[in-house]
Amino acid sequence: MTNHDDELAPYEIASDQGIPVALPSGAVHFVITDGEARYLQDKIERYLKDNHFINISDIQDIDKMVVFELMIHRWTLWLSKGRDYFDEDINVKQYADMVSSYSTEVRQLKKSLGVDKATRDRTKGDDSVPALWANLLRRGKEFGVMRNEQFVATITAFQRLKALLQFHDNADEIERRENHCDVEDIMQILREEVRKFDALDEQFRHERQTLWIRQQ
Repeated sequence: MTNHDDELAPYEIASDQGIPVALPSGAVHFVITDGEARYLQDKIERYLKDNHFINISDIQDIDKMVVFELMIHRWTLWLSKGRDYFDEDINVKQYADMVSSYSTEVRQLKKSLGVDKATRDRTKGDDSVPALWANLLRRGKEFGVMRNEQFVATITAFQRLKALLQFHDNADEIERRENHCDVEDIMQILREEVRKFDALDEQFRHERQTLWIRQQ
């Protein structure tokens, strides 16, 4: 299109030959204006930067998707002005239907490629592999802390009982009675230590494991 044509059209200068833009697959798509070229290149760069595609079929679907989005962009612009790039009247209903149809195709392509919002949220959300792995590591660490506390309680109880047994074996009946170190006293202390151990386990199950189950 020549410069005098541009004076009539409320758009950027359009190219009769078309402006070539390389698609992700290597194919070339010709657009009409510099604005379309920038729009298409930006779409391609963003999709390739934010996602990782190696399958040729997926890459070809990306080609199709960005071209469809370009057409939606073009027709929406025309609908907003009521005229096309060449200042010609447009059939509003026809282009509105085409925008709707292509938008449906784009949504389906995005879903199949996994670049729609629902898939992105699921990938990054609580059900994603990274989130599940991080959650597993956190729970493992919490379980390890509980086991460490039980280990400390067990060693402490063992050392206490060991000292009591040594005193019991080295003392006579009067010394044992005066120092509360008879067999029944030792059994009572053993019961106390067992209750302490069970309390740690009970606390963990009610405060941590119950929360895990509610989150699952």
